[in-house]
Amino acid sequence: MAAATGLSVVKRFTYRGDPTEEWGNTYWLTGAPPTTSQAWRDLFDNFVADERTCYADSSHVVRGLGYDDDTPGAHAVWTVDLEALGQEVPGNLTSASTVKYAGDQAGVLEWLTERKSSRGKWIYLRKYFHDGFLSPVDADRLAGETALAYEAFGEQLLNGSGSAGRMVRSQRQTETLVSTQHLQFVTTRTLKRRGKRP
Repeated sequence: MAAATGLSVVKRFTYRGDPTEEWGNTYWLTGAPPTTSQAWRDLFDNFVADERTCYADSSHVVRGLGYDDDTPGAHAVWTVDLEALGQEVPGNLTSASTVKYAGDQAGVLEWLTERKSSRGKWIYLRKYFHDGFLSPVDADRLAGETALAYEAFGEQLLNGSGSAGRMVRSQRQTETLVSTQHLQFVTTRTLKRRGKRP
């Protein structure tokens, strides 16, 4: 067990006619974990203010969880239910393109680290985002506005310039990050109902 700051941001959108489908990302961030509920909420709100630029307003942030332990399977030490509070946060990604991702499509944002795997492959940290926009002339590629949003958010977590003032890292260790980029092609990310996070 080691102290580490983990933050899960859970979004809800409509998928195959079901308006309660959830998707989300868990981030491990540099810096010590918050020590009060208000400090967790401040970190969460600041982080969401940046992340929401990566998805359309048909996705709403409905829940957050905070972790202060990098042990796999560790339980959250802080949670917030924005739906119950009437404080859901919609995404604010917009585009001149009217072609949106299918529900199970996602864009990919990644950060290159200085580490290599045992096979000599570079190690990347990756996050997947639903509810973006596709190029109106090539349905396999991201719309320009979506790509730019990913790039900006990636840079914020590369250098700590975002509202939360923290950089992304892996769960088990801090990382030396080399660069960030988005993948130019949309990919498939299967959605399914999952149990609530611990």
